[in-house]
Amino acid sequence: MNPNPERARRRYTSPLREEAARRTRETIRDAAARLFVRDGYVSTTVKNIADEAGVAVRTVFTAFPGGKAEIFREALDHAVAGDGDPRAVAAADPESSHGSGAVSHVDLVVEQVVRYGTAMLERAGGLLMTSVESSGADPDMRRFAADDAKATAENARTLAEGLEHAGWLREDVTVEHAADVLFTLSSPQVHALLRRDRGWDVDQYRQWLSGTLRATLLRQLAP
Repeated sequence: MNPNPERARRRYTSPLREEAARRTRETIRDAAARLFVRDGYVSTTVKNIADEAGVAVRTVFTAFPGGKAEIFREALDHAVAGDGDPRAVAAADPESSHGSGAVSHVDLVVEQVVRYGTAMLERAGGLLMTSVESSGADPDMRRFAADDAKATAENARTLAEGLEHAGWLREDVTVEHAADVLFTLSSPQVHALLRRDRGWDVDQYRQWLSGTLRATLLRQLAP
C-alpha cells in the first residue's frame, strides 16, 4: 500500500514550520527589546515593533496574542535567564562554600556574586529599568517592576542568611541590614545610575560593587 502523500508532506513540513515560527518569535522579541529600552514601553507600539522586526502587524499578534505585555515578558525572561547555566547560581551560594579555607571561599563568593549579578544586569538591566520608569503609566509595567523587586529582595535575603550562617558578616551587621544592602547594591536603578548616567565601564562597576560589598558587610578574616 502506498503511503498517503499528504500525511507524509505534513510530517516533514511541520518541524520546518515550527522552526520558522520560533525564529519569527525571537526576531519580534529582540526587536521589541531594543525599542523598549530605547523608546520606553508606553511609546513603543505594536506597529513600531512590526516595522523594527520586518514583519506585518498581524504576524506580531499571531506570534504573541497577548500583545506588548506578552512580548515584554518574554524579552525580560530571556534577558534575565541568559544562557540559563545553573552553575553560575550554585557558585554564588555561600552555603556550598562553607567549611574550609574561609578566606579563599569569601573571595570566591564575592567574585561569583558580583560576576553573576553584573552579567544579569548587563543583559536585562535596560528592560528592568523600562518597567521601573514606565510603572507610573502602565499597570503591566507596574506589576513587572513589583515582581522584580520582590524577587530581588528574596534573593538578597537568601544570600544574607548564607553569609551569616558561614560567619562572614561583620558582627555589627544583622541579616536584615545585609539583605537591605544587597537589595540596594544589586538593583537595576544603581546599575543604571552608574553605567548609563555616569558613564562607568563594566569593570569600574564590578570593582565598585565588590569593594562596597566587602567594606559594608563582610568581616576581615585572618589568613
